[in-house]
Amino acid sequence: MNLILDAQIFAFPYIGFIAGLLFCFLGRKLLGIIVILFGFLIGYTWGSVLLANIIGANTCSSPWILWTAGLAGAALGFVAWQYSMLLVGTVIGLFIAKGLLPAVPGIAHAGIAVTSGILVHLYRDPIIALLTAIAGAYIAAGSAVIMLNMIGFLDAVGIHSISSNNATLLVVILTGIFALTGYKFQMRGINT
Repeated sequence: MNLILDAQIFAFPYIGFIAGLLFCFLGRKLLGIIVILFGFLIGYTWGSVLLANIIGANTCSSPWILWTAGLAGAALGFVAWQYSMLLVGTVIGLFIAKGLLPAVPGIAHAGIAVTSGILVHLYRDPIIALLTAIAGAYIAAGSAVIMLNMIGFLDAVGIHSISSNNATLLVVILTGIFALTGYKFQMRGINT
């Protein structure tokens, strides 16, 4: 859960919350934007570390590494969206796997991403609705917890740190509620 709660890229949780809800409820219609944005986020957060290791630099001392990797990820997301539903599913699956299961080894993330890509390729609309509902719900829930922390609500209910297990549990619960509601909303027009 550290991607949302600890990442610098979510410095504006209000925007993250609105974007997350849009992705959760309108994911199939906004698929191109989602894949490009998730490509950027993957590049910015994880690709930058890989790029820094390759060139022997540090992301803290060279902020251009973050933005270069993010833009490369966005470009790859655009290519994926234009040419292959398999790649689209893989990008969204990787975002979900790395975000919701950060402690799991990278091979498991790759397996989840490839499985998501195959499922999107085979069952396009229902799986895209499911993946975008989960990913959007994850962004909205994490941003909601950050906003609740900003107004002091978490302290009032006994969650004294945004990086605590209780804050993470709150993100998981909100993600589940948002994802279920968003998936049902997206599926209302699809004959399954």
